[in-house]
Amino acid sequence: MAEAAKNAEMAEQLRSQIAELKAQGESDRIDFKLQLAGVRNIKAARAVLDDHGGDIDKLKAEEPWLFADAPTSQQGGRTGLPNAGTSSDEGKTMKRWRKIAGLDDSDE
Repeated sequence: MAEAAKNAEMAEQLRSQIAELKAQGESDRIDFKLQLAGVRNIKAARAVLDDHGGDIDKLKAEEPWLFADAPTSQQGGRTGLPNAGTSSDEGKTMKRWRKIAGLDDSDE
């Protein structure tokens, strides 16, 4: 009798653990979907998601401020920085072109 009660208690503990894991899995799935949709703040999006029936597409349409815009194209090289050989102001540009043309500033 004691062993049957112990087994029933263990089964109930396992059921509660399974329920917790399922709930955690569902929560992680929603977080992942929000990340894929480009959400800026998961916690804020989760707070208003229920107001939109749990529909992420509807949330994105009605609350666009929660989501990042489309990624912008980078300017410059692969790192997004300007080329190392380019100059940033007009004086440096003229000096560079004078040097290339063989008109060194020291000749003036």
